[in-house]
Amino acid sequence: MSGPKFDSELATLLERFADATPDQLAARALQHRIDVKYLVARSALAGLVRSLGAGYAAVRVATGALATYRNVYFDTPSFRCFDDHRRGRRGRRKVRIRHYPDRAMSFLEIKTKQTATVTLKQRRQLTYGAQALTVADQLFLDERTDLGPLVPAVGIDYRRITLLDMNVAERLTIDLDLVAYHDGQVRELGAFAVIELKRAQRGETAALRALRNAHIRERSLSKYCTAVVAIHGLRHNRLRPDLRNLEAYR
Repeated sequence: MSGPKFDSELATLLERFADATPDQLAARALQHRIDVKYLVARSALAGLVRSLGAGYAAVRVATGALATYRNVYFDTPSFRCFDDHRRGRRGRRKVRIRHYPDRAMSFLEIKTKQTATVTLKQRRQLTYGAQALTVADQLFLDERTDLGPLVPAVGIDYRRITLLDMNVAERLTIDLDLVAYHDGQVRELGAFAVIELKRAQRGETAALRALRNAHIRERSLSKYCTAVVAIHGLRHNRLRPDLRNLEAYR
């Protein structure tokens, strides 16, 4: 289910949520957090969003609750970041420049996987639209990683819905319309949505109950690694479950 009818139905459902305030968003930045991911058919999204209670607020941009995200991921020439993820190494990192076109903002970000579910994110603001790493950017990376010089590996664009739990430090994001690209290659990643539940601590929440009641199970999925496999065709034995998950929604 996609296209204008789908977008109209989802937009109508999202209208019933209160507008998230800047203070609420800042309080749920969750740079150090517990991450859980889910893969969902787009056709199941409306029912899931409908089941969430009134305790959530929607983050809105000028055009509504669907925001555009554009990302350029960086890796070593030998794809060390990808390889660390493929091997399941702790302390693995992802480095990206993320653009927020709706807010005309860009950030250089480092995501470090500290345990199976705990993630630390560090970032610095850039001039909007910056695509390449500057000397200052590389210094920022060198002070926090041992990766050395990095090169662009793949771009990933999507649209995101962000809902904030107004009672606990929790952020629920829903990513749609994922597209991977690099050096003239473009790959659409299927008719699915990636849901991420980001929390300050463990515990039962309305979103967890809604996901469980909808029989939506936690999935292993890295958008970056999936895009690298799709574009560059690298070895991916460990990532086969992720790719099978994606193929189920094509």
